[in-house]
Amino acid sequence: MAAAEAAAPAELPGEVKGPEGDEWCDSGLGSLGDGQLAPLPGPGPVVGPGEEAEAGGEGGLAGALEEEEEAAASWLRDVLSFVTEDGDTALHLAVIHEHQGLLESILERTAGTPFLDLQNHLGQTALHVAALLGLGGFVGRLRAAGAGLCLQERGGDTPLHLACRWGHPQCAQELLGTPPRDEETPSPQPRDPQVRAQLETLNYEGFTPLHVAVLRQDLELLELLLRAGADVDAPEPGCGRTPLHLAVESQSPEVTERLLRAGADPGAPMFGGRTPLGSARQRPHPRLPQLLREFGAQEPPESESEEEEEEEEEEEEEEEEEDGYDDIVINSGRCQD
Repeated sequence: MAAAEAAAPAELPGEVKGPEGDEWCDSGLGSLGDGQLAPLPGPGPVVGPGEEAEAGGEGGLAGALEEEEEAAASWLRDVLSFVTEDGDTALHLAVIHEHQGLLESILERTAGTPFLDLQNHLGQTALHVAALLGLGGFVGRLRAAGAGLCLQERGGDTPLHLACRWGHPQCAQELLGTPPRDEETPSPQPRDPQVRAQLETLNYEGFTPLHVAVLRQDLELLELLLRAGADVDAPEPGCGRTPLHLAVESQSPEVTERLLRAGADPGAPMFGGRTPLGSARQRPHPRLPQLLREFGAQEPPESESEEEEEEEEEEEEEEEEEDGYDDIVINSGRCQD
């Protein structure tokens, strides 16, 4: 792949579709030769003011211009109808190959049209691909041309989810726009409806881009999302975990402290009632409970502590039972008397 990442990102829950995965091996890579990747011929005479133009006269120049327009129209039809076996359009391929000239030629004639949002067989638009590959300049051009910002690919990720999942802050900034630098605390509501929609969209794991950045423990992306107005207490719909719960579960005191300084509620309960402090007490990192108490987290009731201990014991017993089951041994006949 033309722009594969050098290092794989931190593993997140669920399937990660990225430039190094087998499923992302696009048949469009190499499907266009150098000649086919040439930009669309621009308007203008194909003959100069020299002898050829004089020999043809005005009629010859008009004929040349007409031929030029016909060639351009034919080229455009071919480009817009081109689709690989994986569903990639010429716009996808321009991004994959990082071909700026082809990108500009296509955008010049398709800006603001549904063509920009055509999805391949993985549900990815050209903007998804640009965000996944970390091509900030391409992301900015596609956004300016009117590409959809909240379309979701097969895993439910928007382009912003992918930028956060793969650690591309420049792409995230292009998608969100540049927030005011003097705002150290997050805005209660993002001013731009498009920005708000990106920050609030859940992928199919139930995560917002902020959840994804927290799980990745990426402080640069975290700062960017908070300045843009991300909801620091947004619960995921599965268990009701807030970004602070996820930071504690990831055992990241740096991310935990940044969220607390941004106003995260240290007493926010999950659907089952467990608070971030209750979760931190069951984890080995000694700094996490201390941080939460410094920001006002209250000790859970004694009954809640007992329930947490019982739940932890049950989880350990279940893990031991799962470890003791060997399907290969059982079905191989080795357990027969």
